[in-house]
Amino acid sequence: MPKITVSVQRRASDQDARSFETHEVELSDKASVLDALFALQRGPCPDLAFRFSCRVGMCGSCAMVVNGREQLTCSVLVKDIGNTLRIEPLRNLPVKRDLAVDMKPFFAAYQRTLPNFTPRDDLDPSDFYRLPLDSKEWKAMSHQPQCIDCGACYSACTLVTLHPRYVGPMALHRALNLIVDPRDKSRSERLNLVTGEAGAFRCHTLGNCRDVCPRGISPTHSIERLKRLAVWEPFRKMFARIFPA
Repeated sequence: MPKITVSVQRRASDQDARSFETHEVELSDKASVLDALFALQRGPCPDLAFRFSCRVGMCGSCAMVVNGREQLTCSVLVKDIGNTLRIEPLRNLPVKRDLAVDMKPFFAAYQRTLPNFTPRDDLDPSDFYRLPLDSKEWKAMSHQPQCIDCGACYSACTLVTLHPRYVGPMALHRALNLIVDPRDKSRSERLNLVTGEAGAFRCHTLGNCRDVCPRGISPTHSIERLKRLAVWEPFRKMFARIFPA
């Protein structure tokens, strides 16, 4: 089995200075980056702290920065990166220990955008609200893949680094999904929340969030659409008053 050089960040807490330990481990040809971390735990770093769960790229808990780029470590093969790995925790989040970060700021920003579905009052709770595939309502919705809340986009976003109050790409992507959903009644309230100074108009459209998303989601596209909706919203309300349904 080939030997891989792994440099891993060690840190007791967010207040401590970070340092890197470098070790060599033997891995199989089909080993993932997460397997490299397991090899370190079994060998020279038995107290190395990191998170993982499903190991099939669905839970998002094993997201880390590998060779300078946010990755799901369970889904990335070592052979696709090279014989040298440098593994760090996600950026823009406090370090709990080693590679494990505190996700509270990430989810706190998420909660500020009213991420919960609120059904319209006129909907019958005992029946489904059907959206035909050829309807305007269906076509207007966001049909990107399901977010797994891994935090990779939040880590890669330079606006989060510069402006801690910025809610971040994932929260804005979720807000768009609800704003364009015709069954939700909080469109205007949510749109006001996500298009303020800490929301969509803060984004500089660099596309870092799009580039690192393991699910292929483009929060950049969602944020641009939120900007267009915010500009159009006053006219939509005016036309609704003039031409009531």
